[in-house]
Amino acid sequence: MAPHARQVIEEIERLAPPELAEDWDNCGLQVGDPDSAVSRVLVALTPLPEVFDEAEETGADFLLLHHPLLFRPLKNLDTSGYPGDLVARAVRAGLTVYAAHTSYDAAPGGVSEALAESLGLRGPLEVLSPRGALRKLVVFVPEERADGVAEALAGEGAGVIGDYTHCTFRAPGTGTFLGGESTSPAVGERGRLERVPEVRLETVVPAHLARRAVEAAKAAHPYEEVALDLYPVDGRPQNCGYGRVGHLPEPLSPEELRDHVSEALGFPARLVCRAGEERIERVAVLGGSGGGFIREAAAAGAEAYVTGDLDYHDALLAESLGLAAIDAGHAPTELPALDPLARRLEKASGVPAAASRVRR
Repeated sequence: MAPHARQVIEEIERLAPPELAEDWDNCGLQVGDPDSAVSRVLVALTPLPEVFDEAEETGADFLLLHHPLLFRPLKNLDTSGYPGDLVARAVRAGLTVYAAHTSYDAAPGGVSEALAESLGLRGPLEVLSPRGALRKLVVFVPEERADGVAEALAGEGAGVIGDYTHCTFRAPGTGTFLGGESTSPAVGERGRLERVPEVRLETVVPAHLARRAVEAAKAAHPYEEVALDLYPVDGRPQNCGYGRVGHLPEPLSPEELRDHVSEALGFPARLVCRAGEERIERVAVLGGSGGGFIREAAAAGAEAYVTGDLDYHDALLAESLGLAAIDAGHAPTELPALDPLARRLEKASGVPAAASRVRR
């Protein structure tokens, strides 16, 4: 049986967690029935009529967009023009439409990471502007079951510190409980105060993975009622945020870097300021509209910044900070993310997925 849209959405949200989206954004299901069957996914950048044409031609019944079709609340749905015409078209065709915008911009392996890889930047890549939050998850579990719970937590992305995984801390103690008449204790008997050797098992987990980690801990735990705590801690999750910073394989002049960007992306890039004669090695990139992150790029020690939608004042700011700046266009800097997203989604969901041929 073909999976339902809600199952495909669950896998999308593992790749592009909604919790990482900005409050002003509108990620998520845009049009469609979550219980509808899905046989093919088309991954596209922008909701355009030609994208909907392609979905019809290829038999795709699920459209995964980067830019939302519905960005702001609608007071009415005028189907004579955008976006109402495309909403109506999706409804008539039974097409499910989902948007992963800033949720995928900020996700590990997301838009800017794909851009950095397209330009051949060498790592380890650094996040330019981190996003997300961390939680401390504490579970109290019988000692003999602690390894199983820890493994379940690691399977949901908990316990990552730098290049280390499966990081936990364990302290022994005694758990007490008295089960009521309706209980079925895994240890001891109902109606009797029990004292059980237990372990306080604690680990860190990205906030956007906390719900799944809690569910995994409960599923692996032997008790019917699980004692656990979840609370915020300082720090950011690994690889979550906008932009990436890395190094070129060899130093380039600003003009050579512009030409390299143009060739790698297949679109003409514009050098908006060169800011010096030094050859460039350390480069910051951000897919989409990145004018608001120029200061972060300079603070990260980048010698050049590649993004889209740079205006006159952005160029002046970059020049004043000693940063060469290249405007490679909004869509061209985001398009490299489509193919990897389609491949990852197909592998995770088992549903055929392909990137759109529409290049805008």
